[in-house]
Amino acid sequence: MLRILIRHTDGRVEASSDLTTVAGVLMEPQSLIWADAEGEARETLEALAQLFRLHPITLDDFINRNQRPKIEEFDEYVFLVIHALNTVRGDELDTEEIHAALRQNALLTVHARPLDHLCRIFDRTARDTRILQNGPSFLLYLLSDALVDAYFPVLEALEDEIDALEDAVVQAPARSRMLRVFEMKRVLVQFRKVISPQREVYNALSRRDYPYIDARTAVYFRDIHDHLVRAFEMIDSYRDLVANTLDAHLAATSNRLGQVMKQLTVIATIFMPLSFLTGFFGMNFTTIPFDRPWLLAVVLTTMCLLPLGMLLMFLRSGWLADNRRITSWARLRAWLFRRH
Repeated sequence: MLRILIRHTDGRVEASSDLTTVAGVLMEPQSLIWADAEGEARETLEALAQLFRLHPITLDDFINRNQRPKIEEFDEYVFLVIHALNTVRGDELDTEEIHAALRQNALLTVHARPLDHLCRIFDRTARDTRILQNGPSFLLYLLSDALVDAYFPVLEALEDEIDALEDAVVQAPARSRMLRVFEMKRVLVQFRKVISPQREVYNALSRRDYPYIDARTAVYFRDIHDHLVRAFEMIDSYRDLVANTLDAHLAATSNRLGQVMKQLTVIATIFMPLSFLTGFFGMNFTTIPFDRPWLLAVVLTTMCLLPLGMLLMFLRSGWLADNRRITSWARLRAWLFRRH
């Protein structure tokens, strides 16, 4: 879909989708054009590049996408690649490239998929034609401001999920939560790759290094650069939180494994004297045990009391109750009731 918004030298504003009206208006220095190409074919992009007198390298970027955020200066225009954020899907950051060519009296935006923020800015400009009086660089600011502001709701949602994951990992570590921690880590890495070069783009625009940036608009680009710096710092802090969450998961898992091993060791220790007694008196004697019936009763009593005594000793020492010593019979009964 191709949409064109034209402000003529006499102040008249019209919306069109016909490329034939662009060539004549571009020759009028006091006019202004915003052309937005959404999912257009190669032929249309070539026609736009010819009308706007774009370099073949810029046309190649239009056609062959997957570009990092950047800014390039040519003889008659400035070319930018900025990334809009759609949503987060699992461990993938869904972004959309916007290619923008800024001339003295024109702005050309090219993107493959529909973008709500761009559509709102375009429709707002079509309704309030006074916005066009500020020039094409101000249109670029409005578009950039809407795209950058859309980063922060996603960042806040990521922060809430990281906090929830951290609490869940501490309470009950699970494999699914650990996998989600790794997914969050990959999302933050991708987010960082998007925001980091865009800081450089808007830093250059705020310094007025390019003649097509109006002096009044450069201040607004400085504000966008500040927002990107803030977003970059938030991502770095979230990466630290994710790393701490992963450490907490590993520590909780190790602690749980150590607790299980301790309990298994206690159980094995309890059965160790029983194994000795049964092994010793299970030898092939003529009479068991040693032709003394009362000794059998002693052995059976010892085999019953010894494990019970060891179990009580371990409980009072805190080996089976999460490192809390049970020093009274009341606490022992409370622990047994809670466990069973």
